[in-house]
Amino acid sequence: LQIIVAYGKLAGRTCYGSTSPPGSSCQLPLSDLEHELGLDSSSLSSSLSSGLTKEEFKTRLDNLPFQWPLKPYGRDSMKKLSKTAVVNKGAETAIYMDELERRGLYDRRNPTGPLPTNLRPEMNKVLEKEGLEEDAVDVVFDALV
Repeated sequence: LQIIVAYGKLAGRTCYGSTSPPGSSCQLPLSDLEHELGLDSSSLSSSLSSGLTKEEFKTRLDNLPFQWPLKPYGRDSMKKLSKTAVVNKGAETAIYMDELERRGLYDRRNPTGPLPTNLRPEMNKVLEKEGLEEDAVDVVFDALV
Protein backbone atom coordinates (compact mmCIF):
# COMPACT_ATOMS: atom_id res chain seq x y z
CA LEU A 1 0.00 0.00 0.00
CA GLN A 2 2.80 2.43 0.84
CA ILE A 3 4.41 2.05 -2.58
CA ILE A 4 1.00 2.65 -4.20
CA VAL A 5 0.70 5.85 -2.15
CA ALA A 6 4.19 6.98 -3.19
CA TYR A 7 3.41 6.28 -6.85
CA GLY A 8 0.03 7.98 -6.58
CA LYS A 9 1.71 11.10 -5.20
CA LEU A 10 4.41 11.23 -7.88
CA ALA A 11 2.37 10.18 -10.92
CA GLY A 12 0.48 12.72 -12.95
CA ARG A 13 -2.77 12.61 -14.85
CA THR A 14 -1.04 12.04 -18.20
CA CYS A 15 -2.55 8.77 -19.39
CA TYR A 16 -1.32 7.32 -22.69
CA GLY A 17 -2.30 10.36 -24.73
CA SER A 18 -5.34 11.23 -22.61
CA THR A 19 -5.94 12.65 -19.16
CA SER A 20 -6.99 10.38 -16.32
CA PRO A 21 -10.32 11.09 -14.61
CA PRO A 22 -10.36 13.36 -11.54
CA GLY A 23 -9.14 11.60 -8.42
CA SER A 24 -6.85 9.26 -10.31
CA SER A 25 -3.27 9.24 -11.51
CA CYS A 26 -1.78 7.28 -14.37
CA GLN A 27 1.71 7.59 -15.80
CA LEU A 28 4.92 8.83 -14.27
CA PRO A 29 6.92 10.53 -17.01
CA LEU A 30 10.33 11.85 -15.99
CA SER A 31 9.26 15.43 -16.69
CA ASP A 32 6.37 15.14 -14.20
CA LEU A 33 8.65 13.59 -11.60
CA GLU A 34 11.18 16.40 -11.97
CA HIS A 35 8.42 19.01 -11.80
CA GLU A 36 6.74 17.50 -8.72
CA LEU A 37 10.05 17.27 -6.87
CA GLY A 38 11.24 20.71 -8.00
CA LEU A 39 14.35 19.36 -9.73
CA ASP A 40 16.08 20.52 -12.88
CA SER A 41 15.87 18.33 -15.92
CA SER A 42 19.60 17.73 -16.32
CA SER A 43 19.57 14.42 -14.47
CA LEU A 44 17.11 13.18 -11.90
CA SER A 45 19.58 10.76 -10.39
CA SER A 46 22.35 13.35 -10.00
CA SER A 47 19.88 15.93 -8.64
CA LEU A 48 18.69 13.47 -6.02
CA SER A 49 22.11 12.21 -5.06
CA SER A 50 23.83 15.62 -4.93
CA GLY A 51 21.16 18.20 -4.23
CA LEU A 52 18.12 16.71 -2.56
CA THR A 53 18.44 14.96 0.76
CA LYS A 54 16.20 12.10 1.80
CA GLU A 55 14.54 14.41 4.34
CA GLU A 56 13.82 17.04 1.65
CA PHE A 57 12.51 14.30 -0.62
CA LYS A 58 10.16 13.09 2.14
CA THR A 59 8.93 16.64 2.80
CA ARG A 60 8.23 17.23 -0.90
CA LEU A 61 6.56 13.84 -1.24
CA ASP A 62 4.41 14.44 1.85
CA ASN A 63 3.23 17.75 0.38
CA LEU A 64 2.06 16.21 -2.90
CA PRO A 65 -1.60 15.22 -3.26
CA PHE A 66 -2.39 11.52 -3.55
CA GLN A 67 -4.52 10.12 -6.36
CA TRP A 68 -5.10 6.37 -6.69
CA PRO A 69 -3.32 5.12 -9.85
CA LEU A 70 -5.17 3.52 -12.74
CA LYS A 71 -4.45 0.04 -14.05
CA PRO A 72 -3.15 0.09 -17.65
CA TYR A 73 -5.76 -1.22 -20.08
CA GLY A 74 -4.27 -3.55 -22.67
CA ARG A 75 -0.66 -4.26 -23.52
CA ASP A 76 2.01 -3.04 -25.89
CA SER A 77 -0.37 -1.27 -28.24
CA MET A 78 -0.74 2.47 -27.68
CA LYS A 79 -4.22 2.14 -29.18
CA LYS A 80 -5.32 -0.16 -26.36
CA LEU A 81 -3.39 1.67 -23.63
CA SER A 82 -5.10 4.92 -24.62
CA LYS A 83 -8.36 3.42 -23.29
CA THR A 84 -6.96 3.36 -19.74
CA ALA A 85 -8.48 6.74 -18.83
CA VAL A 86 -11.86 5.76 -20.28
CA VAL A 87 -11.99 2.36 -18.56
CA ASN A 88 -11.06 4.09 -15.25
CA LYS A 89 -10.16 0.90 -13.39
CA GLY A 90 -7.98 1.44 -10.34
CA ALA A 91 -4.70 -0.41 -10.07
CA GLU A 92 -4.24 -3.09 -7.43
CA THR A 93 -7.99 -3.66 -7.13
CA ALA A 94 -7.77 -6.24 -4.32
CA ILE A 95 -5.72 -3.88 -2.15
CA TYR A 96 -8.05 -0.98 -2.94
CA MET A 97 -11.15 -2.99 -2.02
CA ASP A 98 -9.56 -4.34 1.17
CA GLU A 99 -8.53 -0.84 2.24
CA LEU A 100 -12.03 0.53 1.57
CA GLU A 101 -13.55 -2.17 3.74
CA ARG A 102 -10.90 -1.97 6.45
CA ARG A 103 -11.60 1.74 6.82
CA GLY A 104 -15.39 1.24 6.85
CA LEU A 105 -15.90 3.12 3.59
CA TYR A 106 -17.43 0.19 1.70
CA ASP A 107 -19.34 -3.02 2.39
CA ARG A 108 -19.28 -5.45 -0.53
CA ARG A 109 -22.31 -7.26 0.93
CA ASN A 110 -24.46 -4.13 0.53
CA PRO A 111 -25.84 -4.07 -3.03
CA THR A 112 -27.27 -0.56 -2.57
CA GLY A 113 -24.00 0.98 -1.41
CA PRO A 114 -21.81 3.31 -3.45
CA LEU A 115 -19.68 2.05 -6.31
CA PRO A 116 -16.05 1.57 -5.27
CA THR A 117 -14.91 3.92 -8.05
CA ASN A 118 -17.07 6.68 -6.55
CA LEU A 119 -15.23 6.27 -3.24
CA ARG A 120 -11.83 7.02 -4.78
CA PRO A 121 -11.79 10.72 -3.74
CA GLU A 122 -12.62 9.82 -0.14
CA MET A 123 -10.00 7.06 -0.06
CA ASN A 124 -7.47 9.48 -1.57
CA LYS A 125 -8.08 11.95 1.27
CA VAL A 126 -7.66 9.24 3.93
CA LEU A 127 -4.39 7.95 2.47
CA GLU A 128 -3.04 11.45 1.86
CA LYS A 129 -3.73 12.36 5.49
CA GLU A 130 -2.00 9.20 6.75
CA GLY A 131 1.16 10.04 4.82
CA LEU A 132 4.05 7.76 4.03
CA GLU A 133 6.03 5.60 6.40
CA GLU A 134 9.77 6.20 6.61
CA ASP A 135 10.57 2.76 5.15
CA ALA A 136 8.52 3.47 2.02
CA VAL A 137 10.22 6.83 1.53
CA ASP A 138 13.60 5.11 1.87
CA VAL A 139 12.70 2.49 -0.77
CA VAL A 140 11.44 5.08 -3.28
CA PHE A 141 14.34 7.49 -2.70
CA ASP A 142 16.92 4.69 -3.05
CA ALA A 143 15.23 3.42 -6.24
CA LEU A 144 15.45 6.90 -7.80
CA VAL A 145 19.04 7.52 -6.79
